[in-house]
Amino acid sequence: MDTQRSEGAAGTTVRTTDVPQRYAAPGTLDRVPTQRSGPEGPVGAPRRRTATMLVGFGAVAVLVVAGTVVQQQRADAAEQQHAAQARTAQALTALAGDTAARDDVSTAGSAELAAARAAAVAATTTALTHANGTLAAAPHVGDDLRAPLQSGIVSVSAILGGQTVSIAALRAGASGLAGQDQAVADAEQAWQAADAARVAAEQAAAQAAAQAAAQAAAQQAAQQSTRSTRTVRSSAPAVSAPQAPSAGPMAIPAGGLVCPGAPVGTPGAESSVGAIGAAINDYRASNGLPALSVSRSGTLVGHALDMADAGGIWHSGFDNIVGCISNGSASALVGAWSRSPSHNAQMLRTDVSSMAVGGALDGGWLYGAVKFN
Repeated sequence: MDTQRSEGAAGTTVRTTDVPQRYAAPGTLDRVPTQRSGPEGPVGAPRRRTATMLVGFGAVAVLVVAGTVVQQQRADAAEQQHAAQARTAQALTALAGDTAARDDVSTAGSAELAAARAAAVAATTTALTHANGTLAAAPHVGDDLRAPLQSGIVSVSAILGGQTVSIAALRAGASGLAGQDQAVADAEQAWQAADAARVAAEQAAAQAAAQAAAQAAAQQAAQQSTRSTRTVRSSAPAVSAPQAPSAGPMAIPAGGLVCPGAPVGTPGAESSVGAIGAAINDYRASNGLPALSVSRSGTLVGHALDMADAGGIWHSGFDNIVGCISNGSASALVGAWSRSPSHNAQMLRTDVSSMAVGGALDGGWLYGAVKFN
């Protein structure tokens, strides 16, 4: 405590004591009494000693109360800390039992978690491989579907390459990639169906035109025969022996296509099946695919000769692709097949290891039939 000196009335020196504010009881000793002077000199000395004693007792009481408050605060803090520790222990226990939370925290010591992670990695890898295959087999799908799938492939590849990626991230990546994969596959399938319908319509139109042309030619021949018969002059009716009808060229069945300008009804000859097979393998090699073994098929050779006789092409039921080319070149025939999406897909198949081939030549035209196995 601080002691100060002051001068009273008539030069009397008195001592006053200032009690620190923090020890004063609220509302009672908020200020320290001071000496007053009157006309008769200094007064109030006994009152000052009493005040000093009261101040002393008040300070002790305040210190006792303050000590009690501090002890209570410490007790409260200890209780709060204990409660916090209990809550933390409960949270850690719950976290240890929550599979998703354990995955996010990457607690790699669990055998179950390791097995789940391995399964998620395997499933994501499978989805990534399938998506790459779908993208390669869907050249006719627009960029509005191909671009998201390509982006998904890049993202999932990055997820697989991560060191601390969670199972949840792996599963989410595989699921999202599967949806994009399916959208591209559906779009390619729709395009293939539409293209098949277009080819069928073109073949039907060509067949109808060929039949109409054949009927017109027959009618014209009949009219010419009638006119020739009417011009014959004979003194006696002539009786002619019946003639056996000519077999004529083989007719193109429904669904077949005419090879415009190809000879009809002339005998053809078997062509080199090895040349056709080699040209297909060269085309596969240019697309990064392995070669297929090549074998001659008597059935397909016979079919190629029938097509050469009719001057058209059609499927026999034993082949995947058929075709004709006017310059007799096997590589040109393969080039024509490559420009047809359905024929091109057959030549670039990855699920086959061999092909059976038949071929025929007639008047410079090459006819081919191939079965992939």
